[in-house]
Amino acid sequence: MVTIEYIKAHYLQLLTLLQQEVSLNQSAQPFLDYVLLYENKFSGTSTTADVQQLREFLRGANRFADEFSFSDRHGSQIRALIKSLYDLLDTAIS
Repeated sequence: MVTIEYIKAHYLQLLTLLQQEVSLNQSAQPFLDYVLLYENKFSGTSTTADVQQLREFLRGANRFADEFSFSDRHGSQIRALIKSLYDLLDTAIS
């Protein structure tokens, strides 16, 4: 069973990577701002409806990420964490 703490840890790791990316590449700031919109949701997810909403958010984040050119240093990790979070949330409601 996937715990809320595990999901939150992955989300915080994504935020950390995005903050590092923005320090190298200011054009990624809008994406970081978008991901920060759901910061409170990731720390308090407990119902199936909440999980479904976060999955939808991550689908949107994945599409929105395509509009950005992340650095070679962080790009693949950012995309992998988005996918990993989606998979974790999928497991949480299965």
